Amino acid sequence: MKSYTDASFTIKTDFIKWIDSKKYHFIGWAFFITYEVLIIGLFSGHFGTLSSYIIHYILNIWLFYFNAHIVLINSLKNRKQAIWRIPILFLFQTAIYLLCIYYIEIFMIKYKQVTDPGKLELNYNYVIGPLFRCFYFIFFSVGYFFLINFLKERKKTEELEKQRLQNLIQITKSENAFLKAQINPHFLFNTLDFIYHNTIKSSPVAAESILSLANMMRYAVDSNSDDELITLGDEIDQVENLINLHQLRQNHSLQIHFDYEDEIRSQKIIPLVLITLVENIFKHGDLNDQSQPAEINLELGPDVLILKTDNLVSATQNSNGLNSGMENIRKRLNYTYGDRASFKFYKDERNHFIVTLKIKAISEIKYK
Repeated sequence: MKSYTDASFTIKTDFIKWIDSKKYHFIGWAFFITYEVLIIGLFSGHFGTLSSYIIHYILNIWLFYFNAHIVLINSLKNRKQAIWRIPILFLFQTAIYLLCIYYIEIFMIKYKQVTDPGKLELNYNYVIGPLFRCFYFIFFSVGYFFLINFLKERKKTEELEKQRLQNLIQITKSENAFLKAQINPHFLFNTLDFIYHNTIKSSPVAAESILSLANMMRYAVDSNSDDELITLGDEIDQVENLINLHQLRQNHSLQIHFDYEDEIRSQKIIPLVLITLVENIFKHGDLNDQSQPAEINLELGPDVLILKTDNLVSATQNSNGLNSGMENIRKRLNYTYGDRASFKFYKDERNHFIVTLKIKAISEIKYK
C-alpha cells in the first residue's frame, strides 16, 4: 500500500511539474480559444455546444503540435530530402485532418450535439471550410516551429559565448599562475644566490648547503614529471646534491653509498624517480649504523637499466607514507613504460627496505 501511495504521489508530482512547464501554452490557448469563440459567435449570431468546441479545438491543437514537432522536424532532418518530404507529409496530415472533421460531424449528428446538421457530403462546398482551418493552424504552427528553433539557437549561442568567456577567464588565470610560477622561483633563486655569496667566506659549510639546495630546487622546478624524459646524469647530479646536503647537516656521519658507472649518465628516464627513492631513504631510513649502510646502485646491463636501493628502516618511522610514495612511482612507470618496467619493493627479515627497478630496452623507449 505504501509503494502504491508513493507511486501515486510521484505521478501527481510529475504531472504538476509538467503542467507548470507548459503553463504559457495553456494560457496562450485559453486566450486564443476565448477570442475565437467570442468573435465568431458574435459575428455569426449563434454559438456552438461546449462538446463541439472541445472536440474541434482538441483536433486543431493536435494538428498544430503534430505539424511543428513531427512533420517539420522529420522533414528538415535531411535538407536534400526536405523538398519532397514536406509536401507529402503536408498532404498526409491535411487528409487526416479532413477525415477527422468528417467523422466528428457524423458522431455529433448521431448523438445530437449539433442543432443544424445540414447536408453532410464530402464535396467542394463541405471541404473548403475545414481546409481553410487546417491551413490556418498549419500556418501558425510553422511560425511556432521557427520561433522555438530561433530561441533554442539563441540559447545555444549564449551558452557558447558564456563558455568562451569562462575559457578566457580560465586562460587568464592560467597565464597569471604561469607568470607567478616563473617569477617566484626566479626571486627565490636570486635570494639563495645572494645568501650564498655573502656566506661563502664567513661560513663555507652553510654556503655549500645553500648551493646544493638551490641546485636541487632549480632541478625540481625545471623538471616536469609528466611531459618529457631527462638524462639520468641530471638526476644523478641532484641525488649527489641531496646526499651532500644531508651529510653537511650531520657532519658527514651518515652511512650511505652511491655507486654507478659514468656510461649510465647518458641514459634517459622519467624525472624525479631516483631522487624520490633517495629522499625516502633519508626520510624513513636509519643511516647511523656503520655496519648497515644504505646502498644505492645503478647498473646498465644488456638492454636493461637496473636501479637498486637497500637501507635499514628507522624504528621510529611507519611505512604508510613510504608505501604511498612507492605506489606513485609505480603508476608513473607503468604509464610511461608499461610492461617494460619492473618495480618491486619490500621489507625483509633484517628490517631492510629494498627497491629494485628494471627498465628493459631503455634506449628504444619513447615517452607517450
